[in-house]
Amino acid sequence: MKIDTDQPISLRPKTCCGKGTTTTLVAAAFAFASFAALAPAQTAAESTTSAKPTVLDDVVISASRTPQDVKTTPSSVSVISLPEMERQQITDLRTALQTVPGVVVPQNGGGLGSQSMVSIRGADTDHTLFMVDGIRVNTQDFTAGYSSLLGGVGLGGLDRVEVLRGAQSVLYGSAAIGGVISLQTPRGQGPASGVLSAGGGSFNTFGGSASISGSGDIATGRNGEGPFSYSLNLALVNTENDRDYNDFKQVSFAGRAEYALSDLFTFGVTYRAMTSDYEEPGSILSPWPGYAELENTLATAYADWHPSDVFTSRLTYGWVQNLYSWSDSTGEYPSHSTRNIIDWQNTWQATEWLQLVAGVNAEWSRYTSSGTRMDDDLRSLYANVLMQPVRNLEYTVGFRADDYDTFDTHATWRTGAAYRIEKTNTTLRANYGTGFNAPAPQYVLGGGFYVASPNLNPEESKGWDAGIDQDIWDGRVTLGATYFRNEFTNKFSTQMVGSQYQYYNLPGESTADGTELSLVARPHESVRTRVSYTYLSARDDNGGRLPYSVRHVLSGDVNWQATRVWLIGAGASFLAGRVDNYSAAMDDYVTVRLYTSYELRPGLTLKARIENLFDEGYDSITGYPALPFGAYGSIEWRF
Repeated sequence: MKIDTDQPISLRPKTCCGKGTTTTLVAAAFAFASFAALAPAQTAAESTTSAKPTVLDDVVISASRTPQDVKTTPSSVSVISLPEMERQQITDLRTALQTVPGVVVPQNGGGLGSQSMVSIRGADTDHTLFMVDGIRVNTQDFTAGYSSLLGGVGLGGLDRVEVLRGAQSVLYGSAAIGGVISLQTPRGQGPASGVLSAGGGSFNTFGGSASISGSGDIATGRNGEGPFSYSLNLALVNTENDRDYNDFKQVSFAGRAEYALSDLFTFGVTYRAMTSDYEEPGSILSPWPGYAELENTLATAYADWHPSDVFTSRLTYGWVQNLYSWSDSTGEYPSHSTRNIIDWQNTWQATEWLQLVAGVNAEWSRYTSSGTRMDDDLRSLYANVLMQPVRNLEYTVGFRADDYDTFDTHATWRTGAAYRIEKTNTTLRANYGTGFNAPAPQYVLGGGFYVASPNLNPEESKGWDAGIDQDIWDGRVTLGATYFRNEFTNKFSTQMVGSQYQYYNLPGESTADGTELSLVARPHESVRTRVSYTYLSARDDNGGRLPYSVRHVLSGDVNWQATRVWLIGAGASFLAGRVDNYSAAMDDYVTVRLYTSYELRPGLTLKARIENLFDEGYDSITGYPALPFGAYGSIEWRF
């Protein structure tokens, strides 16, 4: 779609949920939930006073590419609890990521669907690797890359979200300087079950989703038990956002099918697709409206071989396609990228205390933008050793080599250790690692909007962290504290050469150091609390603040299962010491949200929430105001 600037842009009136209307609707929803919740004679507090919370140890996969107990892994890693996100009515990935210490996700456009940046421990957005179903989806092409995904992707088609902080190139290669965000499509299990949901609210927002999953035996028709498993999820969302000419609509699909041919061999496939259209009004300081169309597709096929209890081999093929088109008054600018990936990983449990993970990776990438085509191939090998030389001590060391066509081979390494003191339920951990970010082919070879920079080197980093996790009150409360420091060299920057851009490496070293604090508590079976705080000092070689860095980030949430059928909760976020792209100071802000849900009958739940309760006005990025007060409601049926 092109924008004809000779004609006025047609604006649809936002009459569905004005502030007066939405306030009334949500007040009514809360009143209904409160009235209905008080009806049962026995409250959750009365029925669970003597109950003791069941505490389960989380398992992480991204830290070593194999399952590990989160309490003993050396890495700084967080598992985002999707059931907890559902309780808090957090439905999109961008918001979920902001519950993790050290992570900031500002939106370029302020509204739902706009491009989002993600910064982990002060690293640039290009320094975060985005993994989906074991496949790297970051693309160094002419498009907005995976940042468009973060603006609208929902949590419905996900089974697992892990955030790995610190340099992780040793296991994942380029771009894993600040950290890794790992997503997994659900595996079906048990009898067939499903979820249907629909909702709407402020800014003419409406949407819905449908999912089904299960397992069984195709040959016998048995449901709930068998070698075949499946999961499917379809979702759509449509909103006008708050600003004029800022509509967003998206349809997404995610699915997985898996078949165990025998006890030794399993084959599976995943498929994810997302199409979205976004009207970009531009900055309020210098409006330049445009229209973005995006299609992302990821397909994988994998085979697992378990010839013995101590050896596992997995071969994965992935196909990633990104179609992006930007249109404004100057014309239409399409771009297209396709990548084929093969990854072969082998895990050998050599002894009870020694595990080796090793593999090879190959990628073939094709980029096309406005008629200019670029090719870039990658070959990698990696190895990681995990040892437990004495009880409760985990030690890891790894190495990786990546060979791109556009520059020489680059090597990275990492080591870490964790020690669990069982008597006090304390975990001590420390890590040191290196990372790098490969330049895009067009940066090196030129073409399109870019002048060639044949001597451009990869961005590099080295960093370390040390932390402590402490469980108290029989595991009901977990406290965490981590200090980190990252050092960046060869950072990319651009200069104008005529009407084109040319990339070059900045001299000197940039640093980012800080502290992450966290508290997760379940003082009662019916109450859950989360608080996290991050302090960050990120500066360039001259002592200036790094663009978009945030000095203080504080967030928290508490929810209460007041009765068997009624839940109510609240959350808040505080950001202070922000700077923009030019390192100029931005306003501090606080946002507050409320949410509640009521189970009308088994499996049928009514939900309502308020975002930005006090209508805090602030810019997520300079010139792009964030959404004001908004109210939303939905109904969900589980069967």
